[in-house]
Amino acid sequence: MSDRPLKASEIRTMSDEDRLKLLNELRMELVRLITQARSGTLTNVARIRIVRKNIARILTVINEERRRRV
Repeated sequence: MSDRPLKASEIRTMSDEDRLKLLNELRMELVRLITQARSGTLTNVARIRIVRKNIARILTVINEERRRRV
């Protein structure tokens, strides 16, 4: 994954499958980063914050889509 935050407009243009796939990848990356941070081998600590915010953005867009459908 890149080290830049995703934009909500980028997420909205993705298909539902792509969003869920990216969400799962980011969650796995977050677990890996947290493990590295605890063991002391993480070099880019700011990456954890970026990944967490990207996860939140994806979940926000998913919830917006669900509310629109109801």
